[in-house]
Amino acid sequence: MRTSQRTVWADRSYVIPMFAFVLSVLSTLAGCSGPPRLTAEDRRRDIKFLARWARAYSPLVELNERQKGTPSYEALLPTYLEYAGQAQSNEEFYQVVSGYFSVIGASGHAYLVSDDLLKWNAIGSLFGVVNLGVTPVQFQSARYWPRLAANLSTRAHPPFRVVGKDGRYFTGDDWQSDGASVPKGSEILWIDGMTCSDYLDYIKRNTSLKYDAYPKGWVDYFLMIVDEGPSFRGWQVDFRLPDNTELVAFVPKVKGFPAPADDSAHPAEPKANCTCVELADDVGYIHIRSFLGSPLDHVFRRFVARDRKKIEVFLKRSHGKYNKLIVDIRSNGGGFPQYYYDNLIAPFLTEPVTWKETVGVKRAFLRDTKPSVLRYLRRDVKPRQISEEELEPPSGFDRGQWVFYEITRKVEPAHRYGFRGTLYVLIDGNCFSAADGYADVVKRTRIGTLVGRNTGGARVSYLLPPMVRLPSSGMIFRMEADLDLTPDGSFNELVGTEPDVKLPPADPPASITREDLLKDEWVKKVIAGP
Repeated sequence: MRTSQRTVWADRSYVIPMFAFVLSVLSTLAGCSGPPRLTAEDRRRDIKFLARWARAYSPLVELNERQKGTPSYEALLPTYLEYAGQAQSNEEFYQVVSGYFSVIGASGHAYLVSDDLLKWNAIGSLFGVVNLGVTPVQFQSARYWPRLAANLSTRAHPPFRVVGKDGRYFTGDDWQSDGASVPKGSEILWIDGMTCSDYLDYIKRNTSLKYDAYPKGWVDYFLMIVDEGPSFRGWQVDFRLPDNTELVAFVPKVKGFPAPADDSAHPAEPKANCTCVELADDVGYIHIRSFLGSPLDHVFRRFVARDRKKIEVFLKRSHGKYNKLIVDIRSNGGGFPQYYYDNLIAPFLTEPVTWKETVGVKRAFLRDTKPSVLRYLRRDVKPRQISEEELEPPSGFDRGQWVFYEITRKVEPAHRYGFRGTLYVLIDGNCFSAADGYADVVKRTRIGTLVGRNTGGARVSYLLPPMVRLPSSGMIFRMEADLDLTPDGSFNELVGTEPDVKLPPADPPASITREDLLKDEWVKKVIAGP
């Protein structure tokens, strides 16, 4: 036996390919390459690329301008080309790109891909299980940018609250400075030698705020809100104290946005992705934090079956006593459609359900994207699709530029839970992507009642959002490429999915526990009978 093993490992035809394979994996896992060295023309090239992508492929930029009042990316192009050419560092250039991208990606999926996701996509593409039109090396080099973004501080605040009143600003808390006291209600007179009004004008023109294409009136509310960079330590402030004496003090910066005065609106996150709670003898509750597991779940997706088993055990233990079951997906950012099909649709069915969706895509995107990449982008949305028929585009859409499809989907009962009561699904404006997709299916099939507020939209119907790689810097973004219509003909990415029972805005529960859930206004409404 030992001789046989030595013979195999001594065969260079095995050793060399395996050694190369191991080295390639280790190289991919090792980290990212150094910072790119970009010329002014390189930076302008990336901005031009973003504009061209939006012009040719984006289904949303024109709708955003018409219906949301988003600034025109075309009108802003010369300004951002100038910003890009003048950027003095990669940090500053990233702020330029981020400002322009916020206009192009004002709706739908639009974000810089995270370092973790880039790493696992690099490995997935190396093994051939990911095909997004980006090479492993390109994924790997792109990791520089989310790491830079994570360490880039653009917002700061003083160690006390600022309260604005009639164009004047006051401290909202008592504050101590080198033994001197600045009582609550002290007026802020000067900042760095400028009046408050002049200081606000200065930071809007000369800091990272200048790259923000949207109105900057929100800054007036905070006053001291900009972190001017690593060397910036804080502000020199002249105060008028409540006794009319004046005090000059250095106010150190605190990174990030100030915490809200009432921080109760931020519930404690449960450790488990799926939490099941019995609220009353006849009312069950299931909280789903996300339809997305760990990066490894992009391949294996074991968490889907794990959560389904948890729900199955919870409902089995109830012995059919629940008349109402609340599924809470508030603040669920989405993930895999497979999660809600397998865990929240099929197990509740007693018979198959069928429904139709309408979705549009730019013909140029379909023409210019590799067929293998298109197949991969459609992989997660096709399993429940039983037909696809081209439609005449809605009014205002040029058939030469757009193709619209009516997609029919069907879900069969599977892994039945045996629940016989009424299903209620809690939704809010922080439900996106697959979470919105789940809400949309519930609404179309009437398997449950949607309760709460409109979702944030961005469900995936025709294809997953593609990766968009900037040619010079190598930054990789994800952007929406299809346009979904709601049953009433409006656009999902702009309005989301409307609940069947609309409720007033309310803070979420302090925690996902029986005690706090029974205090939740929306939960109480469902229990009482919406």
